[in-house]
Amino acid sequence: MPNIHKPFHQKYRPNNLDELVGQKFISITLKQALLTKKIAPAYLFNGPRGTGKTSSARIFAKSLNCQAFDQPTITPCCKCDLCRQITDGSALDIIEIDAASNTGVENIREIIERAQELYLSLRRQILREY
Repeated sequence: MPNIHKPFHQKYRPNNLDELVGQKFISITLKQALLTKKIAPAYLFNGPRGTGKTSSARIFAKSLNCQAFDQPTITPCCKCDLCRQITDGSALDIIEIDAASNTGVENIREIIERAQELYLSLRRQILREY
């Protein structure tokens, strides 16, 4: 996106787990999962505003799905199509969920339905709660 203003939090968002500030234990935990190839079926990124939920989730999504590597990596390239889509928030297979607004049974049914209709260009589906 040349010559287009980007908000501060998007312009300076970290691109890998080593760049995460103030989330040492989250970074270590996610790195261990990637290195040992023990990826849980679900991860919940939860906390108050500004604590790195979106950054952590996007970095983890890039680590799991980077096309430059055949398997999950702790250092995503940030240059392949999927990494750029995840960074921009335009990846069709990543669903960001606002748990405060999605409390009813109908909301949950809709989320499940959306998850089943994903385009599946990624190795793993990513759902992030905010």
